[in-house]
Amino acid sequence: MNELPIPSTDPTPIFEHFRGAHGTELLVAATCHFGLFDKLSEGPLARGELKEALELKERPFVVLTTALRAVGLLEKDSEERFIATPLALEHLPSNSDFAVNNYIGLAADSPNALAMVERLRTNKPIGSETEEGAAFIFKEGKES
Repeated sequence: MNELPIPSTDPTPIFEHFRGAHGTELLVAATCHFGLFDKLSEGPLARGELKEALELKERPFVVLTTALRAVGLLEKDSEERFIATPLALEHLPSNSDFAVNNYIGLAADSPNALAMVERLRTNKPIGSETEEGAAFIFKEGKES
């Protein structure tokens, strides 16, 4: 068997651009549809409080908060409560003097952003019509 040669360039930037689209959709969902940064502008929220305020089930809550933490807009304080970072607090709550949420809102009604919001709200992938959701890994008896 021949070994595959090592590539001369790193494909990471390609994957960053690919993932960037989903990051944009998650930012739009958090800012324009769920009002996450408006909620956190009032102070830190415990995991359960934020999840309840956003009306999300566990998996979509983890997806959304992980993405926002990865891009430096959300973090946890010493008591493990969610807080918006200084960058997020200055620019993402709707009542901020330097808010950019209206600019982000230009994408709020785009098909991809609306599809992401639907996936987060329903906890189901696109095309799933069953009430029990779907397995994202093979699981006997579950749609995948």
